[in-house]
Amino acid sequence: MNEIYIINDWLIKEFQKNVLVNTISTLPTLQIDTNISNIYPLVNLDLLDTDITESQISANYRITIVQQRDTKAQVTDNKLLVDTNYIDNVNETHSIAHKLLNKLLRDHNDLNIEILSQSTLRQLKDWSRNSLDGVQFELELSIPNAGTIC
Repeated sequence: MNEIYIINDWLIKEFQKNVLVNTISTLPTLQIDTNISNIYPLVNLDLLDTDITESQISANYRITIVQQRDTKAQVTDNKLLVDTNYIDNVNETHSIAHKLLNKLLRDHNDLNIEILSQSTLRQLKDWSRNSLDGVQFELELSIPNAGTIC
């Protein structure tokens, strides 16, 4: 297995361990919400680019974590968003991201995968065609260059 495969496989396995995650995809970000059989919450890993140096290989991902918004069919003058599950969706998707980032920041892993950089978590509100809420961030991970090839 090469290093990019190892990083991708490790990310997928970490998200599979999370009981909140139902679907994991590896699509370009714009194609996330086109599959009607998705079961939310969904985590999408979009590999943007890679870099190879003598000592390490890095992989840049755009990670999108989304949950479908539900709206209660009731008339309300309340401005606190109690007629939707928006706050629940933000909490749930943020928790999924938080767990992965804590794992990378606090725990050593046997594969020596480390964070080189991470962006802030951008909030997605009523996003895409299925009214999705969630978070999106970019993450650059590195792994030692062992010189492995397929």
